[in-house]
Amino acid sequence: MYTKMKKNDRESIVLSIVKKRDEMLRIAEEDGLSSENTIICSQELDNLLNQLNEYTNLST
Repeated sequence: MYTKMKKNDRESIVLSIVKKRDEMLRIAEEDGLSSENTIICSQELDNLLNQLNEYTNLST
């Protein structure tokens, strides 16, 4: 079923992406780029970016 997301949903995803990216950079700086915590955070960021991509595809 096709569900159109609201503008607030997109803004929420973008805000989450910014926060997650900042968190990932902080963790990478503290623990290193290849640390388990950095990789997990990077995967979470990937998921958020995929959500934004899905939203963009629904909007067009």
